[in-house]
Amino acid sequence: MNNEKPKPNSPSPEAHAPTQPENAYMQPEFFERLKQRGIEYERVFHIMQVDVPQNLLFFARQFEKRTIEELLQHIESWKQFLKQDYVLTEELKAEVTRWVRMTEDFVWATIRDANFQIGDWTLYWFLTPPGEAPDGERITSGVRVTATNQKNGEQRKHELPGYRRSARRALSDDCQELYKALGLFDQLWLGTAGPFLISRRAAQGWPVYSRMIGRLYDVLAPHYDSGSHYSEESDRACAGKLERPARYSKDLLEDMLTILRMHHGTFFEKTTVKQLKARIQRLLSRKSTQRTNTP
Repeated sequence: MNNEKPKPNSPSPEAHAPTQPENAYMQPEFFERLKQRGIEYERVFHIMQVDVPQNLLFFARQFEKRTIEELLQHIESWKQFLKQDYVLTEELKAEVTRWVRMTEDFVWATIRDANFQIGDWTLYWFLTPPGEAPDGERITSGVRVTATNQKNGEQRKHELPGYRRSARRALSDDCQELYKALGLFDQLWLGTAGPFLISRRAAQGWPVYSRMIGRLYDVLAPHYDSGSHYSEESDRACAGKLERPARYSKDLLEDMLTILRMHHGTFFEKTTVKQLKARIQRLLSRKSTQRTNTP
């Protein structure tokens, strides 16, 4: 299977259900203030939640440098162990089995999120409408996946019907059936996302959050007054320097920090305005240097 690095920056065709911003309901005046500045919070929300590869990020945090393929092999060894074990009580064995299945489903959700692009194939996932069985029991939504070859236009499709809530199917089984039916199972990327999302720095300095801060700044900055702006002359004068003039105000920094804490409070709870400012300066300096070096 393919272990080349993924492209975690690319937004997924299918978005996860984002989590509700922490304490958002307690700050209606904050959202009203952003609205008065002309800021569309839908764009902010997309940056903070939808564009963040949630499963890949959790996988990277939980398992660090281990590959997805290693996790699948480890899970399989646990499943074989549980089949042969005669020491654990049936109750304990059932509990461990449940946790192994939950972990396997999570790993396959990560595989799905990392493989919207498989070689020349682009995959689109759609939910089909839920239904009702003759006896009145609810039937969940099914899944339809369309794979399109970007080179020759070939299309492949496979659909899984919904299931009774009393007869739930495992996500791991569904994903494996879908990828095999599409003929793409052996091409799945099963590497490690860690180096592209996290690092040994404090969490707010991880690549995934650096990209988030940069995009959030780009969206918000035009809506705030600033007494300092970039120019080609200042870019040349400051080339190679870490600290340089930036076009932001205290209000912008404070509002950015509020947004970061609402959506990712665990990682930005102790971040200060000064630290955020330094992070933005480094990002902008890097962008300026890249523009200077581009022919």
